[in-house]
Amino acid sequence: MMRKSIATNNQGFEERHHGDYRFPFEVSRDSLSEYEQGFFECHWHPEVEFTVVLEGSMLYQVNDTVYELSEGSGLFANANSLHSARAHEDSRDCTYIAVIFNPVLVFGHERSAIEEKYVRTVTEPPHLASMHLSPEIGWQRQMIQLLMEIHQQDEQRGICYELIIKSKLCELWALLFQGFQGSSLRSQSSATRSVLRVKQALQFIQNHYQNKLTLEEIAAACNLSKSECSRFFKKMVRQSPFEYLLHYRIQKSLPLLLDPDSNITEVSEQVGFSSVSYYAEIFRRYMKCSPTEYRKQHKK
Repeated sequence: MMRKSIATNNQGFEERHHGDYRFPFEVSRDSLSEYEQGFFECHWHPEVEFTVVLEGSMLYQVNDTVYELSEGSGLFANANSLHSARAHEDSRDCTYIAVIFNPVLVFGHERSAIEEKYVRTVTEPPHLASMHLSPEIGWQRQMIQLLMEIHQQDEQRGICYELIIKSKLCELWALLFQGFQGSSLRSQSSATRSVLRVKQALQFIQNHYQNKLTLEEIAAACNLSKSECSRFFKKMVRQSPFEYLLHYRIQKSLPLLLDPDSNITEVSEQVGFSSVSYYAEIFRRYMKCSPTEYRKQHKK
């Protein structure tokens, strides 16, 4: 069976829509083991995202901050923040729920008093990229409980479930807003600049992965020196630019491999590898099997 992956466009945004314009909301129960290689890659999207860990533990990174999330704890990742997650080294897997929605469900219409007073004041400041939710803190425990109730409402889909979910999202947002108001977070302009630079580098790689790329070209795309580019990239993405490039090429090759008429040599060339042998070597490193074996495993 085909494992999950997060598809991004050439700007690094996640391509999949979360709900639709009529009700821009989605909740899912997932396990990291369902993703290729057991983690989801660094990406961002215009919706906000809440996570609650059900079983196991994970390392969840938002911009340059890494959180250790254990069973019962949660996390808020703000709109357009870079985020990724992998299972904690002490945990074989991690099962969690993810609640993703457009804040329009909270504020109703553009330039409303709720948007100006309570939503933009959370989504726009760059230093409010994330918040850890601990079940040991009363108001954060309430947020976790609300997220579980939202998940339950979505599963049952009883009468007026959309109205009930919207009501709980508003209650959730009120707790989030008050929590940020009471925090001692300070502006982190240097971290914000780093996020923008890394997004530029990601976008450049995703636009040109089929070509022969050098670190110098990637660094130039985000106006950094090679050493600064590598440092920022490792801090935000947990990989070097070249490691990310190789991994991205492998991910882009997977759907091509599933085409029964495709030739493996042609696939390797299409995603930027100089030779089929090097492609096979890197493919095995990341996928733990050869391209041919992967094809057989996923053959219908």
